[in-house]
Amino acid sequence: MSMFESLRKRLKETIDGFAKREESKGAAPEPKPVKEPEQHEAPRVVGVPAPKPEPVTVKEAPATTKREEPAVAPAKHEKPAVAEKQEQGQGPKINLKFTTKIKKIFVSRMTLSGSEIDGFAESMKESLLRSDVSYSTADEFVRDLKTLLSERQVSSGRIDEEVTGVVRDALMQILDSSAPKAGLDLLVNKCISDGAVPVKILFLGPNGAGKTTTIAKIAYGFKKRGLSAVFAASDTFRAAAIEQLEHHAAKIGIPIIKSKYGADPASVAFDAIAHAKSKGIQLVLIDSAGRQETNKSLISEIEKMVRVCKPDITIFIGESTAGNAIAEQIGEFGRHVRIDGIILTKLDCDAKGGSALSIAKTTGVPVLFFGVGEGYDDLMPYSSEFVVNAILPAS
Repeated sequence: MSMFESLRKRLKETIDGFAKREESKGAAPEPKPVKEPEQHEAPRVVGVPAPKPEPVTVKEAPATTKREEPAVAPAKHEKPAVAEKQEQGQGPKINLKFTTKIKKIFVSRMTLSGSEIDGFAESMKESLLRSDVSYSTADEFVRDLKTLLSERQVSSGRIDEEVTGVVRDALMQILDSSAPKAGLDLLVNKCISDGAVPVKILFLGPNGAGKTTTIAKIAYGFKKRGLSAVFAASDTFRAAAIEQLEHHAAKIGIPIIKSKYGADPASVAFDAIAHAKSKGIQLVLIDSAGRQETNKSLISEIEKMVRVCKPDITIFIGESTAGNAIAEQIGEFGRHVRIDGIILTKLDCDAKGGSALSIAKTTGVPVLFFGVGEGYDDLMPYSSEFVVNAILPAS
C-alpha cells in the first residue's frame, strides 16, 4: 500500500456516502401526466367572446343530412392559430415541456444547505484524523472546505465528482503552503554565485528515517549535474553508520572524511570543510547522528555543529510512516536550529498519508523531496499536484 492509500480510501468513502444521500434527495421528480384536451372542444379565439351554449337535443340524423355550420366560424380556408398548433402537437404541450425543462435545470444545479455541509465536513474531519492528520490541520481543512462548498452549486447527478473537485481544491490550498519557493538546486547555485564555496549542507533527523541513504541520493544527483561533493561522516554515535556512508561513497565515487566512533562530530565536519577548500570541491554533505527531539544531549550536539560549521543549508529528513509525530519532531528541532527544507522518505511504504498534510500546514518549512525507493534516482521533487492526485485522483 502506498503512503496515501489509506487517506485516499477514507476520503473517497466519505465523499461517496455523502453523494449517494444527496443524489437520492436531489433527484428531479417525474413529471405528472398531462391530460390531453378533448378533440371535440372548440378552440377559443382570442378577442371573440365565446357563444353561450344552448340546450341541444340529440337526434339520430340520416347519413345524408348536412351538418349545420356553427354561428361563429373562422373564415373559409383559414384555421384558428391555436387550433393549428394543437393539430401539430404544440400549444399547451410546448408550455408544459418548457416549464418542465426549467424545473429540471433548477433541480439539476443545487446549493447544499448549511446542515448538509456541516455534516459532510465533520465526516471529512474524522477521516483526516484517522489518517494521521494533526487536529489543527484537519480543523483548518474543514473550514476551508465548508467555505468552498457554500460558494458552489453542484450537479444533483454528479455530486461525487463535483464534491471531489471541491475537496481537491481544499487539499491543494494546504499543500501549496509547503511548496518550496526555490528547490535545492537553486539554493545551492545561489550560494555558489554568492561565493559561498564550498556549500555546506547539514542533514539531521530522527533514527531510522533513511538519512544516510538520502544523503547518498543527494550526492548522486549533484554529481550527475556536474557538481563535486565530499561526505562528512559526522555520525560517530550509531554503530556501522560510518561503514554505511563509506559503502555509498565507494558506489557513487564520492570522497569521505571520517574519524573513529565517539569522536567529536563537529570536528569531523570541520575537517571535511577544510578538505573541500583545499581540493576545490563545491559541496560538503554532513551526516549527523539520528536523534529524537527529546534527547537534550544530542540536541546540544547538533547546536554545536551549527556553531562550528555554519551550514549554508540545513535539511531535516523524516519518514512518512512516522505519521503525525513528524510534524512535532520538525517543530522541536526548529526551536534549536534553523531548518531550510524537509525530505520526506519512505513514500513507497505503508503509511496513512496524513503526515504530508500536517507538515505542510503546521511547520511552515518547505518539503524539497519525496523518497520513493532505495535506488539513487528514487528522489522526487515535491509536488502539491502529485500529492492531491495520489489522495483523490481527478475524475
